[in-house]
Amino acid sequence: MGKDKWILILIMAIAVITRLYGLELEPLSLEQKVSVILSISAGILSVVGLYFLVKEMFDEKLAAIASFLLAVSSWHVLVSKLGTKDILTSFSLIFAFYFIWHGLRNGRVFNFFLAGLFGGVGFYADKGYLVAPLVVLLVFWNYWDYLKKDFPLSKYNESKANILGSFSLLVLTIIAVTLPIILYVWQNPGFIMSAGNSVFSNPELLMHFSKNLGWITDKILLIEFGNSNLVSWPISIFFAIGFIKEFIHWLKRKHGHFSVVHTFVFSWLFIMLIPFLFSPDMPSILGLSVILPMVIILASKGLWWVIEKLNKWDSEFYPLYTKHWGNLDTGPFLALLALMLSIAILETWKLI
Repeated sequence: MGKDKWILILIMAIAVITRLYGLELEPLSLEQKVSVILSISAGILSVVGLYFLVKEMFDEKLAAIASFLLAVSSWHVLVSKLGTKDILTSFSLIFAFYFIWHGLRNGRVFNFFLAGLFGGVGFYADKGYLVAPLVVLLVFWNYWDYLKKDFPLSKYNESKANILGSFSLLVLTIIAVTLPIILYVWQNPGFIMSAGNSVFSNPELLMHFSKNLGWITDKILLIEFGNSNLVSWPISIFFAIGFIKEFIHWLKRKHGHFSVVHTFVFSWLFIMLIPFLFSPDMPSILGLSVILPMVIILASKGLWWVIEKLNKWDSEFYPLYTKHWGNLDTGPFLALLALMLSIAILETWKLI
């Protein structure tokens, strides 16, 4: 068994332990017990799914860091234990986009059927999930643009036919899964948007919008210290580094098109925040779990960038030949382990 598989098993064990520790089901009714068990299962599977998604998008190193951070995330553990439907939004998107990404890279049409199944489940969790199709459309548009500009004409025509067929299968599967919701919205259009359930109903539109934006920024970047934030302050710092670095990389548009990976990351992050930005009341803090995977990925990118800089500096001043995981020298490798352990302790402490 390879080293990366052992790392994944260890992360899975951590995810299970953190979500089962201190769990009390006896006082709950049967219905509540089922909800909690399903919620915890979705939380654990989200950790595993994020590993494979990030591995598909980047590499094993970043996948291990991202899934570990999600496994020990006090916020993700808390939402998993509550037995609410909020955890299903991120769970659905993680697995839907894993199969979309795997299907695009390997040309396997059946993956889009699986993506449709997982993606459709999210519509039953929260009405804010209704903006998720915009993320899918942007990813497919960007991938189409990438094929058009980087592939020869014959290869492009062949890939275009596959993409159209795959996208059609994805859409049809989602429609089949969400047919009850489609019928309900058809009969109750106010469920999506009405004069009284958006920020547009507020006479002070810009002030209310900026208030929601400030609230979201505070929950991600930890401007005010406390336990109600999406991530702890070390992850907030690495997220800020990763966000700036990757956003600049995205805007550079190499070969005349945007990076498909970065379009996916930032469209998920920005589009899934739309319901919170336009909420007429205080947005649901539990619902922010839908953007947590992208916050974790960008934080992982920022963390790994810092470790790589440290490794480069260490190699120049202390040229050693001993290499460890991720081709790191001894010093940076131990620094990474200490940092991950410190974050795990900090996140666990918030739950005690």
